[in-house]
Amino acid sequence: MIDAVALDPIPVNADYVWALAALGGATFLGASTQRITGVGFALVAAPFLSMLLGPFNGVLLVNALGTLTSLLVLVQVFREVEFRRVLLMLGPAIVAIVPGSWVAIHMPSSLLSIIVGAMIIVALAASLTVRTPPVLLRGRLGAGIAGFISGFMNVTAGVGGPAVAAYAQASQWQHRAFAASAQLYFLGVGLASLAAKREMPALDGLQWLSCGLALTGGIVLGNVLGPRVPPRASMTAVLVLAFTGAVLILFRGVAMLA
Repeated sequence: MIDAVALDPIPVNADYVWALAALGGATFLGASTQRITGVGFALVAAPFLSMLLGPFNGVLLVNALGTLTSLLVLVQVFREVEFRRVLLMLGPAIVAIVPGSWVAIHMPSSLLSIIVGAMIIVALAASLTVRTPPVLLRGRLGAGIAGFISGFMNVTAGVGGPAVAAYAQASQWQHRAFAASAQLYFLGVGLASLAAKREMPALDGLQWLSCGLALTGGIVLGNVLGPRVPPRASMTAVLVLAFTGAVLILFRGVAMLA
């Protein structure tokens, strides 16, 4: 785990350098995946950032970087956003952030690790196994339910994408429009999550620099690879990486309880 130091000299040693590289790598993969698929920053980055920084600070960083990523991508795809659908999801999502932020702040670190890992695993399993989404995930009601679940998971686990993706599949949302609209949705949810927690991630200067460079590089790579990578291939990679990280977080929480 990375320990951020605000005032003391930065402890640059082998462990710190490896952790810094892992921090940048998770951010890079998350940003590039988000640009290619429209979702995926949290699915890829949340497990590994939570493992590096701890469940609360890791999810807090996912919220911050995911929000910034959505903003940078939104600038490029703004004309294709479907505002009505975004608003149908965003209202319930913001409501759900209130109880979710209380859970994230007051839950013991070990239990939060278990919950975060389990929530990601359940979300991933659902996205792989549910072929015919229920009627409740369609129309205005479906948008509201998906937004509420997504908002709660975003503030507690840093992962709000699966519920929104399930709604997009159930409502047969055209992928190009969904990928653009998702950026505005995640921007709103991310800002609300950060405001609810009233904190910013505790990182030192080198860690912020690593994240900034990795995020920029990931978006640039996504711009280049996006038209060339088949959606199925990119999403398969997202699921494999995220599932691996979620299992590691879950085991870490169990080990802390032992």
